[in-house]
Amino acid sequence: MPAIELNMSELMNRRAFNRLALAACMPAAIAAPAAVAEAEAESRAKREMRVHRVPELGLEIRVENEPPWDAQLMKGVSRPIFVAQSPADYYPPAVFTYLSLQESPVPPDSLPTVAATAIRRAAENYRVPGSQRMSLSPQPARYGVLEGHEASFEGWANGEAVEVKVFVGHTPGRFPVAMQAYTLSQKLAHLKEPMRRAWTAVRYLAAG
Repeated sequence: MPAIELNMSELMNRRAFNRLALAACMPAAIAAPAAVAEAEAESRAKREMRVHRVPELGLEIRVENEPPWDAQLMKGVSRPIFVAQSPADYYPPAVFTYLSLQESPVPPDSLPTVAATAIRRAAENYRVPGSQRMSLSPQPARYGVLEGHEASFEGWANGEAVEVKVFVGHTPGRFPVAMQAYTLSQKLAHLKEPMRRAWTAVRYLAAG
């Protein structure tokens, strides 16, 4: 079974990384009082998301709509990649990507190896040193119908320090899905809620 190719050089959208570079110069946001933060979290939970049915990936993907994120299917070197990018005034700037390996399902006992290979390959594309890549230990994770493994790491893209999370999972009997989120260094925690909303909403399109 081939490893899931996760070549981030395919995803270097200049506009997204220009926003990352610009935001890196911005002062850190002042933390909101707990009551305000709780109200904002409740508001986010109620927001409608845009639904994208992507036959090229065999997936249904949901994208934030308040404020609206840009979303497009990009042509990668080996397979199409769906990319969702935060709007220009969003902090921290973020990019979520999705790809699938539709050739055949992966046996559940092979998924940890496939996931680890894909995650370490992604880390290599973000210029993570070899010793650090090999020390990455993907942990079990589940998002909606997808169960698999994930890991986070710090790396570099277009000369900017970034933080990345990669998840590789599937519904047993269906093909694997690789999802990625990246943003400014040490800002990934700020994307916890948008990531949860988007990743738990991924669904397979009906076969045939």
